[in-house]
Amino acid sequence: MTIIVLLLLLDFALTTALSWLNLAYLRRRAAAPLPPEWAALLDTSRFPQMVAYREANTWLAQGARITDLAVTLGILLSGLLPGLARWAAALPAARVVQGLAVLAVLGAISYIAGLPWGLLSDFGVERKFGFSTITWKTWLSDQVKSLLLLLVLGVPLAGALLFLMERMGETWWLPAWGFVTLFQLLVAYLAPVVIFPLFNKFEPLQDEALREEIFALARKAGFPLGGVFQINASLRSTHSNAYFTGFGKSRRIALFDTLLEQLSHPQILAVLAHEIGHWKKRHILKGMVGGILLSGLGLAVVAWVLARPWLYTVMGMEDLYRAVGPVGPVAAVGLYVFGVVASPLGLLLAPIANGISRRREYEADAYSLELYDHPTALEEGLIRLT
Repeated sequence: MTIIVLLLLLDFALTTALSWLNLAYLRRRAAAPLPPEWAALLDTSRFPQMVAYREANTWLAQGARITDLAVTLGILLSGLLPGLARWAAALPAARVVQGLAVLAVLGAISYIAGLPWGLLSDFGVERKFGFSTITWKTWLSDQVKSLLLLLVLGVPLAGALLFLMERMGETWWLPAWGFVTLFQLLVAYLAPVVIFPLFNKFEPLQDEALREEIFALARKAGFPLGGVFQINASLRSTHSNAYFTGFGKSRRIALFDTLLEQLSHPQILAVLAHEIGHWKKRHILKGMVGGILLSGLGLAVVAWVLARPWLYTVMGMEDLYRAVGPVGPVAAVGLYVFGVVASPLGLLLAPIANGISRRREYEADAYSLELYDHPTALEEGLIRLT
């Protein structure tokens, strides 16, 4: 347990240090003279507000981190986990249901702990700086819909994993890997046509001239585009964005209505050319394949860890492990502890992931200029999105 606590404290210290170092760097850059090539593009009068916005979000994130650390340490050190597992194991239900009960309680604790910080972000910081337009009605509707999606998608996924753990022994991760992969592909296919429209209104792009320009750009790149839609993102925020989503017949471009108001046609086309660049350079495919391989590796490691008796000895539930095995409520506790430990270890991979991401962004920028040779429009569009 000492090692787990030290990992959590180290993760907290490093994340906090990086957050404040980033803020300090931003302050220095905002106070320094701009290079001539940037002076004509950036409105320096907005720099103080930009720094203030980042500082407010840094403090907000710090509060959320402190809360998360306190709650996690409380769960680990209070004896809640073994008590929760024993309570669930006594329920007159199948082991899978008992495991789901443990995950539901832990998930509820996490949700409640994070709720105040989400509210402070939406109705505090974002509103103070003129970004948030969300109403309490919309916020509550989002929470209910998110919970329903969790019940429809998350519970079956978790239940399937717990079922495979119980029936397949230590090799459960192999069929689980296949199931998770198919599940992710299905969600990626259905999300643009089923899930996303639950939260925003999607309608065909009303600007016919822009729509034709976008389709022409896609044809020039050989990009198979299923449709171009605009969404009422202004219902929640004035932030703007554009993204590709789905694959096959569900592949589409979604443009925030705020983007359509803030960017000109050339700027929008340049930004979309950048996004097409990710597809052209196979970044999306590489990311998908990499994600599938990493999920397989992750599940294999989880299977190995959950089968180790020392994990449950550390948690003070060795007796329950011997009586039940690494299934149901015991497996649910093991999954939680593994997730707690994996988060700090993931921080070690962040520099590699950031390096890959940055290189791919540069490649997409370069392709954007090949496809749509308007460098000024790309500069201005990306600056407005930042």
